[in-house]
Amino acid sequence: MITYYDAHCHYSNLGKIYNDFFIAAVSVDYRSSLKTLALKTKNILKGMGMHPWYINKLEVKKILKTVQKADFIGEVGLDFKYSKVNREIQKEIFNYFINISKEMDKTLNIHAYAAWKEAFRLLLRNDVKRAILHWYNGPLELLKDIEGAGYFITINPSFTYKEKHRKVLEKASLEIILTESDGGYVYNNRLLEPDDIKLVIDEICKTKGINKVELLERIEKNLN
Repeated sequence: MITYYDAHCHYSNLGKIYNDFFIAAVSVDYRSSLKTLALKTKNILKGMGMHPWYINKLEVKKILKTVQKADFIGEVGLDFKYSKVNREIQKEIFNYFINISKEMDKTLNIHAYAAWKEAFRLLLRNDVKRAILHWYNGPLELLKDIEGAGYFITINPSFTYKEKHRKVLEKASLEIILTESDGGYVYNNRLLEPDDIKLVIDEICKTKGINKVELLERIEKNLN
């Protein structure tokens, strides 16, 4: 059986099991973090985090007290376009999670919309070793720096109809590419889910001139 890899999915929002997927299940606040931790599905990694849209300092403290139970930290980061939270507070909270990720040696799964360079600078400044920049649509010139730092980006189904996202795929090295669905999130009036990744894989193969087996092996290596 072919195994697909979903490096960023709001799995607790989906009432379905995806047996042919290995999934990194992200959380956006304390409540969703507890729901994620309670999942019994075997083929998932469980993440705890605080999305920059939903920052609540009291909830952050609760997450930090129990985050050792998670397999990774996410979804965390910055959003300088849509979040109504002050940017300095966003950076403060992001730094909390950066520090705890280093203490516990856990991967960061990051949202950095319209804040890619700032998020990247914070990762470098704090000597973060492993990070995933989810749904990357940032500056193309930053991709080489991301690769040099040993970080990864995720390719989302949106690249099949968004030119900016397609250019990221064309420019990015296979060595930094992971696939994601952002499943459980409604985008363009459509609920995204892991099954969308099968189309993503086919399109990446066409764009990069690689066969499916080779691509899935590369993604598995990147995720591990």
